[in-house]
Amino acid sequence: MANEVNVPDTGIKNATILKEDLPAFGASTLGYYVRYRIVSTDKNRYSHWSPYYFLLKGKVEEAPCSVTVTGTPKALNLVWQHPNVSSTSTEISIFKEYDIYIKTNLSNDVWKYTASSSSTQFSTLLPTGISWFQVAVQVPVYPKTYSSDAAIFTSAQTSV
Repeated sequence: MANEVNVPDTGIKNATILKEDLPAFGASTLGYYVRYRIVSTDKNRYSHWSPYYFLLKGKVEEAPCSVTVTGTPKALNLVWQHPNVSSTSTEISIFKEYDIYIKTNLSNDVWKYTASSSSTQFSTLLPTGISWFQVAVQVPVYPKTYSSDAAIFTSAQTSV
């Protein structure tokens, strides 16, 4: 069998949209919802639209969150409020979904995406063998990674 060499596809094109080319933000806007689709060069074929992704324009305001651990096995329970648009605004920005990230002594001190919640509460069982955990609730970003700018709540390290 001949050795195969990975040759990049020379037909791949990248498109970049600069921030200054996007429309201006409103006073109560935290970012953009974006989606895309692929169009062939001859414009005869189109892909389906991608899911919507939320791109932040800056840091999300913190929101109160209650973190409790109960029972055996240990259940982690979170309840939080929707975040404010800014510290000077009383307007509430309602997100359709929130992402939950957990960091433990078993995850090598790395934030792991756990789940998404379409409400302002979330519960899960903590894995056996952990000695501490930290939890974060954030607005969804793409790709699904922990971002302190997107986090509406990040707990302190808590011993179990």
